[in-house]
Amino acid sequence: MTWKTKPTDRFALRFIKLHISAPVSKILVRLCPKIRPTALTFCAAGIGIGGGIAFGLGWAWLGGLLAAFAQILDGVDGQVARLTGTVSARGALLDSVLDRYMDFALLFGIFFHCLRYSSFAGEYQGIFNLNLLIIVAALAAAGSSQISYFTARAASLNLDFKRPEHAGKGSRTTVIIICGLLTPFWIHFPLVALLYLAVHPNIAVIISMFKLKSH
Repeated sequence: MTWKTKPTDRFALRFIKLHISAPVSKILVRLCPKIRPTALTFCAAGIGIGGGIAFGLGWAWLGGLLAAFAQILDGVDGQVARLTGTVSARGALLDSVLDRYMDFALLFGIFFHCLRYSSFAGEYQGIFNLNLLIIVAALAAAGSSQISYFTARAASLNLDFKRPEHAGKGSRTTVIIICGLLTPFWIHFPLVALLYLAVHPNIAVIISMFKLKSH
């Protein structure tokens, strides 16, 4: 592991940390050598939750932009901690907990956006059944939470397992960011993100469960 990434970082998250977060981290440490990683963790979570609120208010493009900033900053806090020698178990736990709050804020912000614009019961011409939309949102919430829970629980039990890497936080947030930023071109792009969150993470968890190796 270098100061830029962790062994568990894959795909989109690794790219973001290497090419975007790392230069920001070096500048921050140079300008503010006493900066506390915890402050950056809270800042990233606040921006991400703000992105969820923006989605819910119908400003999906702003939600996507804030989610992108949060994703970058979420990589910066760990990098700054490693560069300054302030890595701690408490900081890692705080980062994981606040990440889950940010995940759910973005998820339910997208749900409320879809409720307003994509549901037949919304204010605008919808393309999706309301009851089905609620089921999709529930599946998305379940899948997003189970990715982290499955990984942590399997590791704590010392199970030989394959992490559901393709559906990790970096991949999920990247889909949210792209769909949010593309909303000015098609108002229903957040629905695409919600459908993705309902399907891919759950399938990834199920596949990982079947690939568990017993001792």
